Amino acid sequence: MNKFKLVILSSILISLVSAVNAETALKPLKAGTETTIANIDMVLKDNYIKSKYTSAENRFIQSNVKASYDDFQDLVLRANHDDYVFLLYGIKMAEYGLFDLTDTLIQRLDNNHFTASYIKDMRRYYYPSSLLSQKDIIGLADAYSNIVYNNMALETTSELINSVTFEESDYKNYLIALGYYKSNNLPLALKYIDNAIKENNVSINYLSLKAKILADMKKSGQALKILAEIKKTPFLTIDFQRKVRATEEYVLYKTSKQDALKDYHLAYYYHLQDKSLLATKVLQSAILTAKQHSSDIYSLLGRIYYENNEPTKAEEFALRAYQDDKNNYLATLTLADVTYDSRRYENALKYYKKAKKQTKDATPLVGIAKSYLALEQSKKAKKMYEKLLKKNKMNEDLLVESLKVIPQRIDYYLPRVASIDLANNNIWLGLAGHAIKDGNYTMATTYLNNSYYIDENNYKYYYYLSLVYRAKGDIESANRSLIKCADINADYEANMKSGYSEYYYGN
Repeated sequence: MNKFKLVILSSILISLVSAVNAETALKPLKAGTETTIANIDMVLKDNYIKSKYTSAENRFIQSNVKASYDDFQDLVLRANHDDYVFLLYGIKMAEYGLFDLTDTLIQRLDNNHFTASYIKDMRRYYYPSSLLSQKDIIGLADAYSNIVYNNMALETTSELINSVTFEESDYKNYLIALGYYKSNNLPLALKYIDNAIKENNVSINYLSLKAKILADMKKSGQALKILAEIKKTPFLTIDFQRKVRATEEYVLYKTSKQDALKDYHLAYYYHLQDKSLLATKVLQSAILTAKQHSSDIYSLLGRIYYENNEPTKAEEFALRAYQDDKNNYLATLTLADVTYDSRRYENALKYYKKAKKQTKDATPLVGIAKSYLALEQSKKAKKMYEKLLKKNKMNEDLLVESLKVIPQRIDYYLPRVASIDLANNNIWLGLAGHAIKDGNYTMATTYLNNSYYIDENNYKYYYYLSLVYRAKGDIESANRSLIKCADINADYEANMKSGYSEYYYGN
């Protein structure tokens, strides 16, 4: 979710706080010299988990895989049904090939609406056709570490081919293909990835590697054919949708004929891997030489700046692109978002309507609806949201935006967003606020724990924590939490209670 759009959640949180029982209402506190930690148990648990995860990752990268395996195993054993953020660690374990640990983690978590989409997507993307023995898992994970992180692709590939230690499997063939690919032996890489796919033709990880191999071999038609096959897989979660998009941009980078287009797709590939600084460097260099496709380059630069919370630069570059090509969708959408965020709603509506004509995606339609709402045309907005929700049940922005006019659906829509974007801290805070409103402090604590894992310095987290403590009669802890809240944001009371009137559509 775009950073600017997260302000929408403020309106949801505000309406929830206004419904909290008067007994839990808090008077503003000023931060003093109090240094006592508000939630020592959570701090100790979180620090342990994060340090253990960092240790596991570092050891894996350094090819100390057995020690890394033990660290990950310790994490898995500490997972509780309420720790949904552990699932993000499970995705990393699956990427490393530690499938038995991922399976154990899955068994320890509730298979409910929060976890089901991620579990399904993770298995579709990474899993081999059958589970390997623990011995093979650790040995092959060691091979993966050496190939990917330790510049030992050639030696490791040779060892895998000649070794009789590991059982034959599609995953072993995948690693041999990956090793040859990293060694730039593309024909043999293609041979072994085909062997892996023969045994397991549903692993998107395997298909993704094959698409990259074919693209690097200049077999554009075949690479694009594999890419089309990959895109048929209906990934629900934001994380795995981005992985597929990254593969697409890499293939387009390798298969494009013109230098400017190659730079555009390479930059997009970097951006999707959260390497925005590298992406902007590629684009800024391309501007100097591009005679064609300059509007594409400017539009992507604008989008990257927008998603990195630099609206002035975003508007500058998007406007350049739009002036060159008024049918550039990315430029039009960025201008729509920037003008909406700066409360120029008439201009935003104009750009969203223009963007709607340039795509089949629902994003501009959501923008049109929220612009109508901001322009106090709530009936028209609600009608649009109702229509959109019938066809776009898992659109994150749509679900959140629609709560402005359909707040009674919060029980359904916030959990649905969490199920496709576990790392969205505002959603966990929204769920916590709703649980507090209902007096369900156990679930509120569950949601707040997840929020703390994601961002331990969010003032809303400490505000809601103070409400939970106060409801339980622990006034001392409630006050400490509120002091911490004020330390982070001295205007917390105005933000949480009075709110931003232009975004407030509470009951």
